[in-house]
Amino acid sequence: MEEAVLRMLGSASRTKARKLIKNNRVSVNGSFQSSPGLHVRPGESIEISRPEKDRSGKPAGTLGKKRPRFNILFEDEQLIVVDKPAGLLAIATDKEKIKTLYRQVSDYVKAATDGEKIIFIVHRLDRDVSGAMVFAKDERSKKRLQDGWANAEKIYHAVVDGRPPEKEGTVRSWLCENRAHRVYVCDKTTPGAEEAATHYRVLSSRGSRSVVEVRLETGRKHQIRVHMASLGCPVAGDRLYGTAIKGMSGIALHALSLSFDHPAKDRRISIKSPLPRRLKELV
Repeated sequence: MEEAVLRMLGSASRTKARKLIKNNRVSVNGSFQSSPGLHVRPGESIEISRPEKDRSGKPAGTLGKKRPRFNILFEDEQLIVVDKPAGLLAIATDKEKIKTLYRQVSDYVKAATDGEKIIFIVHRLDRDVSGAMVFAKDERSKKRLQDGWANAEKIYHAVVDGRPPEKEGTVRSWLCENRAHRVYVCDKTTPGAEEAATHYRVLSSRGSRSVVEVRLETGRKHQIRVHMASLGCPVAGDRLYGTAIKGMSGIALHALSLSFDHPAKDRRISIKSPLPRRLKELV
């Protein structure tokens, strides 16, 4: 992709082309890509987006030389998608109000817009899960994103203990949560039961573990973790539904990509979060 961007820019340097790609300014067939080495096929549509401007005329989200403590996967006037690390709460709880991803992103957006913008939660990721997470910058965008969230494509990669019974399949069941906040498979007549469906595909198996791609049809609490455990293949490092791994941060579950309709523009965007080293090292 780097060569294609260079041809489009004409006299620009290779360094500038790489910077545009790594800053998620280049899209291929409508999906933003951050890998300069991505192979682009003849006939594919490549676009270079201009940075959004705030009221002062500066690029939206700019903090000068100050870098945020998180990796930004995509940002414009309506939303920001960031790479959530494992072990960090997405939002505040009764026990923890400060050390959250929401607080970090909120501080960044407020500073970048001189307090004009605040952020809103669109969806959540468990504390021990890493990957792409979306925040809206206004209530209208939040509502539009949440109203269409059922149509968003959510893909996860997980390293699980053992091997699923089939190379690919669907786990469909009803889930309940007990007073200890543990989710379990229950009968649909149980009070509070919610239907959940998880589609999985085994990508590879080596030794006592497998790498699985997971696509969510529903988005229930701990859904992937419970469904993988119900197959006899709990997510590696999941002490709640499987076995913890000494020295490992979080669990081996990563929100790899999101594809959803933009809340203000007539287009669908796709965002990818690089697979973290902690997952790669497990296999």
